[in-house]
Amino acid sequence: MIRNMRSGRPVSLDSRVSVGMAAHGNSGTTQKALEALFASAQGDFELILVDDASPDDTLEVFIEARKWHGNTRLFSFPSNLEYCRSVDAFLSHARGERLLFLSNDIFVCPAYIRELVLDAPARGAGYGIFRGCSNYVDGNSPLHNVAMGAFSAREDFCVFGAEFAHRRRGRGLLDDRYLVGDAFLVTRPVIDSIGTFDPRFFGYCGDLDFGLRAQIAGFRIALVQSAFALHEKHGNIDYLPEQEQADKMARRHARVAQALNVLMRKYGILIEEVSVNTLPWEELARASFEPARHYAPPNDYSAHLVPAWRPHRGARGRESSRRPTEGCELPLRQTLLCQRSGCAKPRFDPAMKSASSRTTLLPIISMRVNASLRGVRA
Repeated sequence: MIRNMRSGRPVSLDSRVSVGMAAHGNSGTTQKALEALFASAQGDFELILVDDASPDDTLEVFIEARKWHGNTRLFSFPSNLEYCRSVDAFLSHARGERLLFLSNDIFVCPAYIRELVLDAPARGAGYGIFRGCSNYVDGNSPLHNVAMGAFSAREDFCVFGAEFAHRRRGRGLLDDRYLVGDAFLVTRPVIDSIGTFDPRFFGYCGDLDFGLRAQIAGFRIALVQSAFALHEKHGNIDYLPEQEQADKMARRHARVAQALNVLMRKYGILIEEVSVNTLPWEELARASFEPARHYAPPNDYSAHLVPAWRPHRGARGRESSRRPTEGCELPLRQTLLCQRSGCAKPRFDPAMKSASSRTTLLPIISMRVNASLRGVRA
């Protein structure tokens, strides 16, 4: 029955919805995450992309996405400013009433967009932040982490997402103790009340602090049990050579520990064994709102806006003077040639039906996920 419903049809979103995505490298996974987004949402929604000084061709992938979706703004940092600054750029510049941030290794389906962006805020009085379930979410919560099988094509994933939503819609919203920020929706009143990310956090824990400040300001964080997105676990690690993986994980663990210390100092937390699950979130959320402590004003990243066209540098820093063919809407880097007789299909085409296009939308088609696995956000 679900197969005959609207499981695979993109959801219409207007300009009152802003979607953000950021990436530091890993252009292949980033492209597939964008393709999944374009296959799941249509309309004049605002799209904000942040290239965090990627060492590969991620910037070109984002330029292509901007050509595919007209209402797009693109930021490119000159140095790696990490997750917190990337999300802050999105939250600071988004114009929508509902702001959806997606990490570049999160793959959405139409049902996820419908449940999280359209339905949950309409029935969630008192809530200001919403997130869904996935096959892998930091914190190892059994409520967030859902075991799944393998998908042979994107259509199968869309059917799974629709059936998942249909089975769980009656469960309602659950209060989350803290925010895990790999994929979340925040409403405009929250931004107006608490601002954006606190610049004291570099790389990690900015999402924890943001969610806590929202709770202190009187907003609740909702787990939308009917919304499922697919997360490529360690997707931003596993593509690297082995030694680079080890180096990145070592840096990550060190920065997580450092960020947790910043969080503890900010809120006067005095406990020895610290993890996200042992922090006294309920007690912290009962604090009185103090603007000087709990409001972080939006920041201006307009100096990093990428113009509609400019000479850009490739993965090795070589300047490219390539321009789109006059009158052609094709992306800059594509596999099909643009002949004078006519233009080929754009690279970002969620309607393509070939076997190869269906399989590239889900890079983890053959992967089965153990929901009990631990780790920090990829």
